[in-house]
Amino acid sequence: MKDTVKAENRIVMIPVFLISSAAVGCERGYSRENLSALSKSIEKNGILQPITVRDVANNEFELVSGERRLRAAVMAGLTKVPCIILHCTKRQSAVYSLVENIQREGPDIFERAESIRALTEYYGFSKEQVSTQLGMPQKTVNENLAILAFSKKERGVILSERLTFRQAAELIKITDSRKRKNAITKAVKGELSENETAQLVESILSPKASPKAHKIIFKDLRLFSNTIEHAVSTMKSSGISSELTRTEDDSFIEFRIRIAKH
Repeated sequence: MKDTVKAENRIVMIPVFLISSAAVGCERGYSRENLSALSKSIEKNGILQPITVRDVANNEFELVSGERRLRAAVMAGLTKVPCIILHCTKRQSAVYSLVENIQREGPDIFERAESIRALTEYYGFSKEQVSTQLGMPQKTVNENLAILAFSKKERGVILSERLTFRQAAELIKITDSRKRKNAITKAVKGELSENETAQLVESILSPKASPKAHKIIFKDLRLFSNTIEHAVSTMKSSGISSELTRTEDDSFIEFRIRIAKH
């Protein structure tokens, strides 16, 4: 047993009861269904990708990455799992774990954002360092931290309705909670694309009179002008001496009607 767990730079089998999970400042959620599916796969095929652990003491190990695989392995009844042992500090271990969590396909957008926040708040990484570590543009790092401002209820809607990270990053720009709630509802019910969501947010943040409204007003003004001109024409055809003058500038249209008393 001692020879097995002390081995370095190769895969070794370690009893699951010797591996403890490390708290890294964020919660990870795994659905029972997904764990069950992975557990059945492990029963049939074994663990294809080794779990990474940190050597903390004699025959004591701390999980670095592969928490989902470890949980599924326990569900499958395995007593030992294949591992790669790292010799690193607790801080380095936490960083490895968070980076692995961020880069894997499984986490939702908020779980990934919580991992990024853990790097900055719990382990003192600057946003620039996070950007370099993850190969992620700093703007995207900022957007990940920004979406954590969504309420628990808003997060639930965004996840259940499968809105994308890009849509979430746009919607969080709306600071008014009522307007943001309405925007989320419109994005969901309208099945808006990412570009359409961005346009919706822009229209809320920078409201402008729609071109359609201008066309309607202009059309109404022409109708009124024609009505006035028709009225003067009718008076003239009835023998009433009348005169219509019209002046116009950038702000006003002025009509002057002169009607003879006799």
